[in-house]
Amino acid sequence: MSVSFPYSGREEIRPDWAVLIASELDLIEAKLESVVASSVSPAFDLSVHLLSAGGKRIRPALVVLSALASGGCEAGRIVNLAAVAELMHMASLVHDDVVDETTERRGVDTTNEKWGNKISVLGGDYLLSKAFSLLAEEGSSDVLRVLANTAVRMTESEILQASGEGDISVWERNYWRIIRDKTADFMGACCECGAILGGADAAMRNALREYGVQLGLAFQVTDDVLDIIGDPELTGKEVGTDLMHGKFTLPVLLALPNLDESCAEEMREMLGKGVLTHLEVRRAAKLIIDSGAVELARQSASDCADKACEYLAQVPASEYRQALESLAGFVIYREA
Repeated sequence: MSVSFPYSGREEIRPDWAVLIASELDLIEAKLESVVASSVSPAFDLSVHLLSAGGKRIRPALVVLSALASGGCEAGRIVNLAAVAELMHMASLVHDDVVDETTERRGVDTTNEKWGNKISVLGGDYLLSKAFSLLAEEGSSDVLRVLANTAVRMTESEILQASGEGDISVWERNYWRIIRDKTADFMGACCECGAILGGADAAMRNALREYGVQLGLAFQVTDDVLDIIGDPELTGKEVGTDLMHGKFTLPVLLALPNLDESCAEEMREMLGKGVLTHLEVRRAAKLIIDSGAVELARQSASDCADKACEYLAQVPASEYRQALESLAGFVIYREA
């Protein structure tokens, strides 16, 4: 069974860091197409829907760029591992959408909106199973260990996040842990696994991992900012989606100490309800923006991106290292 998928970052709109590895990204799309083929129609249809929605493909790009920056290896191995990374990411998004009852992502219906929760959860499991089946072909125990441990931390983080929805005190204590384990460690693992394929020594492997972790923190903080001020036409989701689901991210946490007493009390009263209405979300977003928290959060993301690039000083100069530096800028200045 075969079908062609549009790549959301097609050549005419690919950023600089993606242009350099355009051929590898195209091979990854082809690999994803072949891997998700199934004689079970719902499994295949769900996978087609997800792939057709596109995406930035940052995680597979991190695998490719890290491997090539480390010296490179056989192209097929890099493509396979990059496809594993994207399949794991796609599976996590499917499960996230079920948990959050999200109806739209990247401007299209989520799988749970189209097929319901049962098929979506199983579809996410299917993608994850495909990822580890493909990973088994790689044969590297180091790569398997890194990704398996990462999957455990991602799941723990999702559980921590879900158990703390609507509780501001949980978010005040655990925000950085949640985004590190949910997003940043996975990006770090993509870089580390690419470095392993490229034959990097321990120092470069660690440097690339830490680059990925800091990049992931910058990425998630920027996502949290876009949840408050992003254009739904570009982000593909409603403003304040996190607030509506009781996720109190960095802009919220930074706003509270920077509001005057009456506004801070109003904000805490709204947050204390756990889940906000559309009207309350609009009011909370205005308070956050007026407090200057958006600028503070953007600066935090920029600091993380700068720190990511500092780790790249331990990686030999090359066009691939330059692309990783460019990617750090892309992450914090994107609009979607």
